[in-house]
Amino acid sequence: MPPLLPPSLCFRVTRACNARCGFCLAPPDGVHPSGEVLRHRLDWLRARGVRSFDFCGGEPTLHPALPELLRHLHAGGGRGQVTTNGLALSDALLQALKATGGTVKVSLHGDRAHHDALVGCEAFEATTATVRRLVEAGVPTALQTTVVAGGGEAVGWVVAFCLQHHVRRLNLLPFIPRGRGRDRREDYGLEPFARRALRDEVKALRRAHLGHLDLRWLDFSLRPVPVVEPDGRVVWEGATERVDREICRIEEMIPTHL
Repeated sequence: MPPLLPPSLCFRVTRACNARCGFCLAPPDGVHPSGEVLRHRLDWLRARGVRSFDFCGGEPTLHPALPELLRHLHAGGGRGQVTTNGLALSDALLQALKATGGTVKVSLHGDRAHHDALVGCEAFEATTATVRRLVEAGVPTALQTTVVAGGGEAVGWVVAFCLQHHVRRLNLLPFIPRGRGRDRREDYGLEPFARRALRDEVKALRRAHLGHLDLRWLDFSLRPVPVVEPDGRVVWEGATERVDREICRIEEMIPTHL
């Protein structure tokens, strides 16, 4: 029996990264497959019903094959999205996004001081410049903001940024203790009452900006996410690594039990 796969999944092209986010779900581990391997994986997954791919990492823009992967996927009728920290956007990638109708999610977590503190480097100028460049090029662009303890004020700031720069969608993600975040749960973890209050705030902001900004509260601690790891495993990722479930391994093509 072939593995049962969802129609859409996250596709990690690398575990390399040019930032050091304290909450990172997939910190660098040295795994960086070739473009040929990644093309094979796309074809293997598409043959099994996957149609939509969110290219992520690590930081996917560091992989030189990313523009080619977008074009390869598009040529076969698939849909591609890139989730990026916005530190680098090559001309080749921008052209590939425009040519294939690809969309982009840029991680922006608040104003300069708050964003740079979370990302672990001076990133604010490059990231906001990337957002402006994508919007000006007509590439459908969303922002993705991780909300941590003590960072509730960042929500209002990011909403205002979206409205000012004509970004039409904002995903707000409460912190979950995966990856590097396991060691920062005392600093970043949201108490239940704070999580509820933020969720209610997002609901109110969504109503207030209906028709101008699509706000979404995405709590990945409540439902698993299908992810292709750079080592070829396809995994349902949960709130912690302890509850992850492997679906299959692409290279071996031998499914495991769900």
